[in-house]
Amino acid sequence: MAADPQVWILSRGRKGDLDQMLVLAKALGWPFEVKTLSFAGPEIPVLSQFLLRNMPSPPWPGLVLCAEASPSVIAREIKRRSGWHTKIVCLGRPAGSAVGFDLVITTAQYRIPSADNVVELSMPLSDETSATAGERPQGPIAVIIGGPAFPDILDAAAAERLTADALAYAARKDLFLSVQTSPRTPPAAVAVLQRRILPPHVLGVFGKGENRYRAVLEEASEIVVTSDSVSMVSDALATGKPVSIYPLAQAHTMKWRTGEWLYAHAVARQSRLLSPARWLFDSGVIEVAPDRRKLFSRLAAERRLSWFGEPPAEADPHAAQRDLARAAQSLRQLMTKEKD
Repeated sequence: MAADPQVWILSRGRKGDLDQMLVLAKALGWPFEVKTLSFAGPEIPVLSQFLLRNMPSPPWPGLVLCAEASPSVIAREIKRRSGWHTKIVCLGRPAGSAVGFDLVITTAQYRIPSADNVVELSMPLSDETSATAGERPQGPIAVIIGGPAFPDILDAAAAERLTADALAYAARKDLFLSVQTSPRTPPAAVAVLQRRILPPHVLGVFGKGENRYRAVLEEASEIVVTSDSVSMVSDALATGKPVSIYPLAQAHTMKWRTGEWLYAHAVARQSRLLSPARWLFDSGVIEVAPDRRKLFSRLAAERRLSWFGEPPAEADPHAAQRDLARAAQSLRQLMTKEKD
């Protein structure tokens, strides 16, 4: 019987991405090692090879996992240096095109074109199984608030609308709100919440007192999450409770409209006249903004969540495990083909 492949996990230190790769590596059960990469200066994927301070050295592994732009460039370089023997797999979105990767395990918001080496999951990988079966006590409505994340806006005006809508919703259901902010919630929005969220409702402000983020999720009967964060939605879904997305207003700036138009015509439609622009996308020089609404719409169509104000969908506590099983199976198939 052939030995299991050695796995390297390339990380620049971003916790969410590293957690996903660790979840996948543990599910595979293969020996793995985390290689933390250090770069000089800001993240500039096209210059990653020149900015890297600590290039890993051989013997090269059978498989490399990466999940960030600059590490994805280094993964391609490792494949080249290994004589093309090392398989490279990217979670999320690589810098540039998926071409050159043996597998890209992604989600809808990254809008990676369909291909034989692309597997699109419903949600980022998670092994959380905190959901419990049976009847739950009628707890508060949790409202989890993030912050501005282009193109989503969360300023004082957005906080006013969100607060009014959440209070009206709680009144209709005869429940109280348990509101929790995040490190990204701007001071102007926090000020609105402090003025409007009054007893019997509860407000938790990140950085003031105990961080009750996890407790708020566990105590809630249902959870409302602002549309700026996929990771917060993932945390909410992991509880197995009904989850709805509150859509924040969006800033469709000229930069955003230009990027969307170029991506639609140069990449999605493959216009010959825009092949230079397509090269910029494929090489990672420019990137289209993630479309979180596309991901949430897919989850709503699958009845894993709902949009705020629509009939709630009962979350499926086993969905994350199915996504993980699909990702692990695609990797096992990849490495089995290599052995054959």
